[in-house]
Amino acid sequence: MLKNVAHQLKCTTSEFNVLDDVINTLRFRGSIFFHSNLAAPWGMSLSSIVMPRFHIALQGHFYVGAGTSNITVEPMDIVMIPGGDMHWIADEIESELVPSEQAGDACSLGMPLFQQGKITNKIMCGIVEYDEAIEHPILSALPSIIQLSNIQSNDNIWMTVKLIDAEIIRTNNKKNSIIDRLTEVLFIQLLNSFMEKNEHLSGFFSALKEPRLNKILQLIHQHPQRQWTLDIISDVVGMSRATLQRKFKAAIGLSPMVYISRWRMAKAYQLLKHSNLSLEGIADVIGFSDARTLSHAFKDHYGDTPSQFRKKLERLL
Repeated sequence: MLKNVAHQLKCTTSEFNVLDDVINTLRFRGSIFFHSNLAAPWGMSLSSIVMPRFHIALQGHFYVGAGTSNITVEPMDIVMIPGGDMHWIADEIESELVPSEQAGDACSLGMPLFQQGKITNKIMCGIVEYDEAIEHPILSALPSIIQLSNIQSNDNIWMTVKLIDAEIIRTNNKKNSIIDRLTEVLFIQLLNSFMEKNEHLSGFFSALKEPRLNKILQLIHQHPQRQWTLDIISDVVGMSRATLQRKFKAAIGLSPMVYISRWRMAKAYQLLKHSNLSLEGIADVIGFSDARTLSHAFKDHYGDTPSQFRKKLERLL
C-alpha cells in the first residue's frame, strides 16, 4: 500500500508553484501610503510595524537607515524592509526627520511638506499587509533590508512601478483598487526577483531552491488532504527518514510534520474566513478525518473554535 502511494506520487509531473500557493493563502494586500515630489532637505522616520514596506526612487538618490547602518538608494532602485523594522529615509544622512504619518497627512490635505525650492527627488512608498494570525516561515526567511538596484526601464518590475505612478497621477489619489492590485503584483515580483538573483538564500527560500526539499513542499501544498507520513514522503523523494527530518528542519526551522500541521491550520483559517464551505467540507479539503477533529485542532492553534471564529467575523461586517 505504502509503495503504491509513493509510486503514484513519484509518477506525477507537476508545475505546481509553492510560492504562489503561500502568497495566495496569506492573501498579501498592497497599498501606496506616500507618493510625492520632494525638495531638499527632507527626511521621514517610520515606526516599527509587522508589515513589509518598500521605498522606490522615481527621481534622485536618497538614503535609508535602520539601526546603525544606512544604504544609498539610487534612481530606479527599490528598497524593501520585509519585517517592517523602524527605519528612516532622507535626502542626506543628517537631514531632520518628521514622522512619515505627518508627511502623508500633509499630502492628503493638499499641503505637502518639503516643497520649498528646487525639486530633487520623487519617491513612492508602499506597504503590504496580511493576516497576522497566520504563521509561515516565508515571513522570517527574508533579510532585514532588500535592495534591488540597476533596474532597467523595460524590466517588468519597473513597468509595474510606472503603471502605479501613472495611475496615481491620473486619479490624483493613492488609493484605488487598480493601485492596490498593482502594488500586490509589485510585491510578488520583488519576491521572485529576490529568489532569482540571490545565490545565498536562507530558510524557506533556500528550501524552494533545493530540488528534493522543493518536491516535498510541492507534495504538501498540492495535496494537503493526503494523510502524509514520514515514510511516504521519504520514499517519494528518495531520502531516509532521518535525512529528511534533518534537512527539512535545517532549512525551514520546522519538522515536516509540524510544517504540515501549521499549513493545514493556515488553510483552515482562510477557508473559514473567505469561503462558505462547511466545517466538514474544509476538513476534507485539508486532510482532517472529520469536522470535530478539525475544530479541536483549530481551537488549540487559534484560541477559538471555527464557529466562534466565524461569529466574530460576522460581527465585524
